[in-house]
Order: sequence, then structure tokens, then C-alpha cells
Amino acid sequence: MTTNEELGPRHGEVLDAVAQAGSEWAEAMRAHKLAPPDAAFAARLRTLAEAARREQTAWEQAHTAGLQWRPVPGAEQAQPPYELRPGTGRRGPQQLWDRFDRAVAALNRAITGSNAVAVADAFGLLGQAAGDLADAVAREDNSATAPAPTRVRGAA
Repeated sequence: MTTNEELGPRHGEVLDAVAQAGSEWAEAMRAHKLAPPDAAFAARLRTLAEAARREQTAWEQAHTAGLQWRPVPGAEQAQPPYELRPGTGRRGPQQLWDRFDRAVAALNRAITGSNAVAVADAFGLLGQAAGDLADAVAREDNSATAPAPTRVRGAA
């Protein structure tokens, strides 16, 4: 992160928000690494969505304060944790996964540059995609574990 001009009194607050959002993002990504395909998958997706949205907010504030994103060289080739990659048996609707994959690619492109707005927007897209996936996976999980309706015999 670099500055273009004097940031003023909110400088420390913005830097704290960026650091906190970054920590939450890293923790959410770690939760997906080597995770089993279990019932907590939807919850991990929800945590990832929330972390991405916090990153979006933090980088919007950072941009307003005059901060820039520090480019990550080679990020275009980065891949999410295994359980979030295509071809790994991901649960949920394919069209939502396609949207998620496009959002991951957009974030990877954005973080190779220094534009904080582009990074914030990309985190926002990823947050929305992951949130929609979390909802869909949770619905699938709930319908798979819902008890079958009981049949009541009528009186003759």
C-alpha cells in the first residue's frame, strides 16, 4: 500500500481497517485449505463472502484516503484453495460456480495493479458470488438432511 498525498487524521483508522480486513481474508482462505467436503462447507463459503465484503469496504476507504494497492506480481496465475477449484467436485449450482470462478479471475487481475477501486470492486464481486454459493449450498444441504414427510393414515 502506498500513499499519493497527505492522508489526514483518518490515516491510522484506514490502515487499521485494511489490516483487519486482510487478516480476516487470510483466515477465511486458510479455512478452505485441505478442508473436507463436509456440512461446514456452506459456512466456510459464507465466511469467505463476508471477508471479501470487508476487504471491499476497507479498500474503498483506503482509496478515499489516497492509498493504493501494492501490486502482487504473478497473481493472475494464483488459484484458490483446492475445495474451491474447478474439477474438484464442488457442491452447488454450476452457474454460480462459473460466476465465482470469473470473480476469482477478476480479483487476481485487479491485485496485479495498484488501483484500490479495482481491487475493492473485485472483492465485492467475489463476496457476492461466494455469498450466493453459500446460500445455494446451505439449501442443498438442508434439503438433503430434511426428514421425509410422514404419511398420516386417514380414518375409514
